[in-house]
Amino acid sequence: MLLSLLGLLDVAAAGDLERLKQLAAKCQNAEVFRNMCEMVKDKEGRTALHCAAEAGKTQICKYLVEKLKVEMNAKTGQGDTPLLLAVMAEQLPTANYLIKHGADVKASDSKGMTALHYAAETGHKKFMQLLISQGAEVEADSDYGTPLQRASSRGKKEAVRILLDHKSNPNFASPLSMTPVMLSIMVHSFECLDMLLKAGADPNIVSCGITPLAFTASEFEIEFMKFLLKAGANPNVVGTTGMTPLEYAALACNHEAVMILFPVTSPIPSIPDWSFHGVMSHIYSEEAKKQRELKRKENFLLAKQRGGEAVKKNDYLSAMVCYTEAIFLYPDDATVLSNRSLCWAHLNEGRRALSDAEACVQLRPDWPKAHYREGVAWRLLGKYSMASEAFSHALTLDPENKEIQQAFKDAVEAEFGGMSVSGNIKAIHVSM
Repeated sequence: MLLSLLGLLDVAAAGDLERLKQLAAKCQNAEVFRNMCEMVKDKEGRTALHCAAEAGKTQICKYLVEKLKVEMNAKTGQGDTPLLLAVMAEQLPTANYLIKHGADVKASDSKGMTALHYAAETGHKKFMQLLISQGAEVEADSDYGTPLQRASSRGKKEAVRILLDHKSNPNFASPLSMTPVMLSIMVHSFECLDMLLKAGADPNIVSCGITPLAFTASEFEIEFMKFLLKAGANPNVVGTTGMTPLEYAALACNHEAVMILFPVTSPIPSIPDWSFHGVMSHIYSEEAKKQRELKRKENFLLAKQRGGEAVKKNDYLSAMVCYTEAIFLYPDDATVLSNRSLCWAHLNEGRRALSDAEACVQLRPDWPKAHYREGVAWRLLGKYSMASEAFSHALTLDPENKEIQQAFKDAVEAEFGGMSVSGNIKAIHVSM
């Protein structure tokens, strides 16, 4: 019987209903087989329903859901439900079936992505409308943004239209993601950009440190630059670096963009000769390079200071925004990455806390705090063995640190189901 059950997932994925029923008949009763269908998993954590949904085997799903009444919204190790796997695999008839029989349309995976995010990426209009009609959240945020951001990033104009019709915010961007306007430009979609602007998108919003106009100027996207100017983009708005779109164009040697932007840009006091040739010669001068670096450092220190002040007030969301601005200016500053990891942890964002902590470890592998931050993130994610390993590294580097000692002890106890860890904590971590 055990050998037969090991093939359960293959049977489900193959859509072999008769074979599945034969396996069921070998069990004591339907409840036993239902438990087996929920307990037998592959290394990714997928059950029979996950495998059938991903393969588009609707009849198998029907048997599992209606006959056996297995759990509809069970998650894999990556947080995928059967519905999410069906949508990602574009098995829409199967996804339709699951929704109509109670699948949670709001469920998200470990990256925060919902079925609507994935449907928006592929641009399936009818399926998006079904999801929204069943309560899917059009503003659900994820590591990669909202459904509108995902649709914009793929240039899916019909998906963008549907989401805007359902009042999705065209100006939304998290500190780690770009606006829909910026994303539509990056994939060269005039149609998406036009819809977004007509829906009230602000062409001047800074995302990831830069304005859309500055991006087009630096990337030689002349037609998009003209489009933005006609839509009301302000050529005097600066990004995190303090530079105007004109200066970005000059730095990129985009002469055509400089010629277009120069007449509509207000004179910049630091450029003594306000002319086309004056701008081009100044931008590469040693004085200009020095001023840009001073400005970058000044903005970095200011953002870092604001972040520290926010942390003291326990305002971790504002602190995270400030540290993100600082990281844009100096991506390899381990201290700021560590500080932002702290903020993510307090905001219960384990995945993001871990990402910053791991980057911090890469930059400063001999820094105890970097490993400590990594341990905190793993602990937040419920991965206690990984947490204890990270805390052990930190303790090796700073063996007298009481906070790290306690964190390591707690992680080991959690890993072993609450069993108390007694004795010499240093000896315990060395033996691991």
